[in-house]
Amino acid sequence: MTPFIRTAMAVAAATVFQPSYAQQANAELGTVTIEGSRDANSLHLEESSGTASRLGLSVRETPASVEILSQDAMQQRGARTFSEALRGMAGLSGGGPPSSPTTLSTRGFTSIMYLYDGVRSSGAGVVNRVQDTWNYDRIEVLKGPASVLDGEGAIGGVVNFVTKRPDRDNPHKEALLSYGSYGSTRAAFGFGGALGDASAYRLDYSRNDTRVGTIARNGERIDHFTSGLMVDFGGSVKLDLAFDYLRDNNQAYWGTPLVPRSFATQPTGVASTPDGRVIDRRMTGINYNVLDDDNSSETYWLRARLTGQLDGGWSWRNEFSANKAKRMFRNSEFAAFEQPGNIGRDQTMISHDQDFWLNRFDATHKGTLGGMDNRFVVGGEYSETRFGSQRRFSNGSASTANALRVSVFNPYVGLFNDDPALSVGGGNRTNTTAKVKVTSVFMEDALKPIRNLTLVGGLRHDRTEVERGILDLNLGTLNRFGTSYRSTSGRLGAVYDITPQSSIYAQYTNATLPVNSLFLLSASNAAFPMSRGKQAEVGFKQSIPEANLEWTAAVYKIELSNVLSRDPNNVANTVNNGRQSSRGIELSTVWRPTREWTLAGNLAALDARFDTLVEAGGVSRVGKTPPNVPERVANLFATYRPDGSKFEYFVSLNRTGHMFTDNANLIRINGYTTMDAAVSYRLEKALLTFRVRNLTDKLYATWAGRATSQVLLAPRRTFELSAKFDF
Repeated sequence: MTPFIRTAMAVAAATVFQPSYAQQANAELGTVTIEGSRDANSLHLEESSGTASRLGLSVRETPASVEILSQDAMQQRGARTFSEALRGMAGLSGGGPPSSPTTLSTRGFTSIMYLYDGVRSSGAGVVNRVQDTWNYDRIEVLKGPASVLDGEGAIGGVVNFVTKRPDRDNPHKEALLSYGSYGSTRAAFGFGGALGDASAYRLDYSRNDTRVGTIARNGERIDHFTSGLMVDFGGSVKLDLAFDYLRDNNQAYWGTPLVPRSFATQPTGVASTPDGRVIDRRMTGINYNVLDDDNSSETYWLRARLTGQLDGGWSWRNEFSANKAKRMFRNSEFAAFEQPGNIGRDQTMISHDQDFWLNRFDATHKGTLGGMDNRFVVGGEYSETRFGSQRRFSNGSASTANALRVSVFNPYVGLFNDDPALSVGGGNRTNTTAKVKVTSVFMEDALKPIRNLTLVGGLRHDRTEVERGILDLNLGTLNRFGTSYRSTSGRLGAVYDITPQSSIYAQYTNATLPVNSLFLLSASNAAFPMSRGKQAEVGFKQSIPEANLEWTAAVYKIELSNVLSRDPNNVANTVNNGRQSSRGIELSTVWRPTREWTLAGNLAALDARFDTLVEAGGVSRVGKTPPNVPERVANLFATYRPDGSKFEYFVSLNRTGHMFTDNANLIRINGYTTMDAAVSYRLEKALLTFRVRNLTDKLYATWAGRATSQVLLAPRRTFELSAKFDF
């Protein structure tokens, strides 16, 4: 019996079964009919976003660019994973390598903070995993530096993945089954409702087995369970508990190498270089990774949120979160062309053993200050992460290169070779540990000095302590060191309501960013302070009900300083005088020109560059564009639902401009345009959808590979038939 069949049977059982107490509660509350795409097309300007503020401000009231993608929108667009969902949002692009598959670019930077139900996960760039969107109610994105809310690491923005939570007033069951090209399957179910007289529960499970048939041994296998329990103790005190489990075991593809134009008999326009290297179509289906590659993880999350109300307009909240994760990466990641017709490879084995916990307390007051409406929150936070990693890398010797080299077209990639002789040399066999402790205090205030004006300010101070240990098994040395950082971040903004449906805003904010992942910090880099970023932004948000139109616009400039660079007077020395900046504009809109048509879209244009950067050899990169940063990204979504028809037609277009894989801008990933299309048919309790992704079968790349001369090719055209059930 295949895993898909087992899961499908579980879906059927789960959607039929509910505990008797839930059935009784549902009988009392009545039946709720779920309409597909009920808010799939909206900018959600009147909804509050906990990602952008702890004050309960709506998106319209927030002096920042905030975007919310609902579960309905994810389903309508066919977004199965985080990366697929995020790539449809304004200015976001990419997808990242298998080691960090949800790494994206926005506003000229790839340093993005990721939150899960509002709780940060330490070391986001290291710990990201592929996840199925089924388990999540919505995704919220706050653009630009945001350390004032969640601490270091948020230069490009903050992405918050919000799980489906218990709701006494919406008891229902739902399920999903899909089958697609190359045997890809997806199965999921969820149910919840009232529990007893004052509580509620929610359970969701998804299994995703996606296969990229156009590239050998490339796919994702994900099992994800999320749960929630809400208990009302009376007297305004409520407890929200969550326990989540995630397991994935993916087959990894690390990129296709460029080859000389003279070697390629079927050159493509995927990438280009000044010396004429290209992607050869004959190589696009080959995976040079080892046959027994391992890219697996297992993660447990426990979260508890306790809230209550006090007299005088005060409320309080305490949030506790604990996370335990194990990850394994065992691959041949690097693949580079070698004359006359070979591929040079490496071997890498990295394990993660991570324990993380956090506790945050805050108190909020809603009232008046000097006769003016005022909201105020103050709080503190403490988190601790313990991170252990075994790290094994092949060396660059001739004998190792000979052992790992394979033919371009008939590669016997073999199995991972555990021979220690391939990893001789300092730094190639290490066991490392890291302990990161962060103590923070923060406050935020929103004051209305006049009816149409809201002033929003915030301040946060973090003290970060890092302890590192590096045991080099080849050298027989143990190096222990530590460092600490103190950083203060702030935000000051204003929102002016021109009309009740139109507002203009401006803000200034700053943020901090470690010069390297704190888990992997070296002794030399520990001596440098954090990089510092700042952003100035102005924008406009408007709803025009009579025209069924919503739109937003933002103009921004971000500067990042204290970036690691080489000393121009002595290139052997590393200094932190590098600077990087971006400036750009973003537009988003939703328009319903008729009852039957809905059009939504976004556009982002930017200029990103290194203002100061010197690399090895004293080479300046001033004026160059940072890697994996396209300067033009646009999306268009169109939905047509004829009056009185059970059919719905959907099409989406994405245009992503060119980007580079290297700081020198010598290897260019060319821009591309893709199209997806779907047709859905509504039954009484089910929505049937036939979807085609990459309708034109476009060959294109989305990110740089392990080497700058590798690019990650996207999946080609695929088909999917799905059924979404609501009970």
